[in-house]
Amino acid sequence: MARLLFTGKAAGTYDPISGLKNRDELSKSLAVPTTIFMKQVHGNTVVIVDEASNNLFEADALVTNKKSIALAVQAADCLPLLLQSDGVVAAVHVGRKGLLNGVALAAVAAMQDLGAEQITGVVGPHICGSCYEVDQVMFDEITQIHPDSAASNRRLNLFAGLVAQIPQVALTKMNICTLENSSYFSFRRGSESGRQVGVICR
Repeated sequence: MARLLFTGKAAGTYDPISGLKNRDELSKSLAVPTTIFMKQVHGNTVVIVDEASNNLFEADALVTNKKSIALAVQAADCLPLLLQSDGVVAAVHVGRKGLLNGVALAAVAAMQDLGAEQITGVVGPHICGSCYEVDQVMFDEITQIHPDSAASNRRLNLFAGLVAQIPQVALTKMNICTLENSSYFSFRRGSESGRQVGVICR
């Protein structure tokens, strides 16, 4: 059974500029030697983590089957997706671009390559479909490929799009909107620079 947590503003920021001290403390909270972070670039690169490392992987998904390693995804309005199975876990950064490039699909495939069978997922705080308004060009770009992500008045429901993209994974969400709830960082709320994290380990 995996252990996981999501932070909010009360825990401070975990962004790569101001949050380095908090990152160091995170492993203690989960009682693991190492927590691995990513340099997230809105791509679909998946890194398999098989040993403790100080490297900051340029990726948007981390996967491991090692018990001594925790995986972290930082987010403000994007979806922090934590995946688990009996022996494999993953942390995935799914934003608008991540939905388009299939980063969650790539993470699930990587987990299956390591032997994962029944995979479930939890999505932490993110901007909801009632708040994520985009311009018409962006709305059309996403919804033509992922029609389930369409909400009213040029708004995007990224969670609904993700559910449709990986139907083989049972997903739950926390129903916390980062823009509506000031206890969480939101880039769309005055370009806040802070980031909360989702963390998972076996």
